[in-house]
Amino acid sequence: KSLQRIRERKMASFIPWGPASIQVALSRKSPYVESAHRVSGLMLANHTSIANLFARTLSSYDKLRKKSAFLDVYKKTDLFKDGLEEFDSSREIVQNLIEEYKACEQPDYIHWGTTAYQSQGAPGSQGDTRMRQ
Repeated sequence: KSLQRIRERKMASFIPWGPASIQVALSRKSPYVESAHRVSGLMLANHTSIANLFARTLSSYDKLRKKSAFLDVYKKTDLFKDGLEEFDSSREIVQNLIEEYKACEQPDYIHWGTTAYQSQGAPGSQGDTRMRQ
């Protein structure tokens, strides 16, 4: 009944390509954690909304990188003495993660990453500009 209420009130949006379910475990007392409370609970969730946090982080990183702020400290270390390619590689990985999280929100996610999907202007492809600024 609770899940039905959540759907009706649109309190949470569920992915269109999978079953809508929320798993919550309640118990009288946790066998692992001592607590003064009579009831304890656990909710494990995976939210595609984290992509917004990653996008803001990339935006901040891009601003700092453009100004070369704080990079002199890194350039003094052995890892970065020949260049900052490690930062560039890490930025690309986070960008790919954002694109996949955005693709997860689409009904055709099962085809994400295929050539046909990318050519249709899917989230993260060259034709899509939602996450690029």
